[in-house]
Amino acid sequence: MRKTLIKIIVSIFMMQAFVLSAKAYCIKLEIDGLPDQYVYLRQYHGVNLPHTLDSVKCKNGIAEFKGTNTLPQGIYCIYIYTEKKGRWTTGEKLFDFHFANNKKPLILSTDMNDPMNHLTVSGDETSKSFNEAQKIIELYRTQLEEKKIYQNIGKYSDTDSLGLKKEIDSINNLYLDFLQSEMKKQKKGDFLYNLYKMTFAAQWLECNPIIDLDFSNPIILNTPEYSFRRFIEKYCEKNIDAYADNIMTAIANAEHLVHKTDPMSEFREQILDYLVIHYLYPYTQDLRLEYVACHLFDEYYKEKPRWMSDYDYSSLKWRYDVTKSNVIGMKGKDIILPDANGTDHSLYALKSKYKILIFWDSECEVCIEKVSHIQADYPTLKSMGAEVFAVYTEAEYDQWKQYVVDNELTWINVSDPESVGTYDYDYGTYKSPRMFLLDENNIIIDKDFDSSKTIEIITKHEQK
Repeated sequence: MRKTLIKIIVSIFMMQAFVLSAKAYCIKLEIDGLPDQYVYLRQYHGVNLPHTLDSVKCKNGIAEFKGTNTLPQGIYCIYIYTEKKGRWTTGEKLFDFHFANNKKPLILSTDMNDPMNHLTVSGDETSKSFNEAQKIIELYRTQLEEKKIYQNIGKYSDTDSLGLKKEIDSINNLYLDFLQSEMKKQKKGDFLYNLYKMTFAAQWLECNPIIDLDFSNPIILNTPEYSFRRFIEKYCEKNIDAYADNIMTAIANAEHLVHKTDPMSEFREQILDYLVIHYLYPYTQDLRLEYVACHLFDEYYKEKPRWMSDYDYSSLKWRYDVTKSNVIGMKGKDIILPDANGTDHSLYALKSKYKILIFWDSECEVCIEKVSHIQADYPTLKSMGAEVFAVYTEAEYDQWKQYVVDNELTWINVSDPESVGTYDYDYGTYKSPRMFLLDENNIIIDKDFDSSKTIEIITKHEQK
C-alpha cells in the first residue's frame, strides 16, 4: 500500500513537472561582442511602446530567458542599455524576432557589429522565416526613411524633387510587392499573414483601410509599430484627419472603428485609448479634431474604464476638463474681469468682428514675444475689425501694470486679483501663453496659433 502511494505521489510530481516544462519558454541569446551586462526581453503589443517582460545578465555574450509561463505568439525584441560616463542612455534595440513555440528553446545568434542583419534563428522554422523577411522589411523601411528626410528638407529644384519622388515611389512599390509575396506564403488568417496584411495596408499610399481583420483574435496586437499601430494611424489619417472640415463625419468614422470591436475586448481598449489620447494631446494634428476626443470621452469615459488606473484616468479627465469648453468651432465662455483701475470688462460685451483673446504673463519671454507680434500688427488688426482682450494670469500685479504702461498696450488688459475667474478651465490656461481667435458671436475660430500670422489667419477666414 505504501509503495503504491509513493508511486502515485511520484507520478503526480512528474505530471506537474511535465505541465510546467510544457508551459515554460526558453529563449537563448548568443551575441558576439556583447559586454557582460543586462539584456532585456520586450514585447510589442497594440499601439503602445514595447514593454519589458524579463531581464537577464549576459556573460561572455551568452544569455538565456526562461519562464514557467507561456509567451503568446508575437513579435518580441531584445534591448540593451549602455552606460556612458556614469549615465545611462535611453536604450538600444538590437533586433526583433518572432516567437510562437513554447515547447523547445529558440536560439538567436548574432554579433554587435550588425545585430539585425547578422541574426540567425534556430529552433522554429516560422521564426526563421520571419527573421529573413524582417531583414528585408528593415532595409526597405530604412531606405524610405532616408529618402523622405531628404524630401522634407525641400531644398531641391522641381526636377530634383520629381526625381526623388520617383525614387521613393519605386522603393515603396518594391516594398509592397515583397509584403504581398510574404503574405502569399502564409496560411490565410495566421499571425504572420495578418502581420504582412496590416503592414501592406499601412504602407500602400492609396489605401484607405477599412477594417476587414479578425478583431476577435487579440494575437494581431502582438505586432511591431509598422504593423498594427501604423495600420490604425493610417485609418485615422484617411478617415478622421482628412475630415477636419466636416467634424461630424470625422466622429462617425472614429465611432465606426470603435464599433468594429467587441465592447469587452482588448481591441476596444487599445483603439479607444489611442483615439482619445491622440486627439486630446494634439501635436501636429489639426486642433479642430480635439472635438473627436471630447466626443469619445463623453461616450466611453464618463466613468473610469475598467482597464485604466486611477492615476491615468484622473490625468486624462483633467485634460478633457480643460479642453471641452475651448474646442475650435464651439462658443467660448464669457470672461468678466477688472482692468488696472478696477473697472470690469466682459469678453462678450466687446463689440468687434474678431476678438483676439490672449492669456499671458509679463515675465514670460514667450508671452512677451507673442504680445509684441500682436502689438506690431495692432493697427492693421483694428482696421480688419479685430480687438484684443488680454488676460494677465499671474499674481505680480504691480509688475503687470507697469509693463502695460511702459509698453503702451492700449487694448483691453484685465487680471484676476480676487481669483474669481474660471478661465483656467474654460480656456485651459494650464500653459501660457494661450491665444484664441473668436468671431463676433464668440465662436472659437482658431487657437494656439503663431501670433505673427494673425493677419494671415483672419484674411483666410474672410475668404471662406
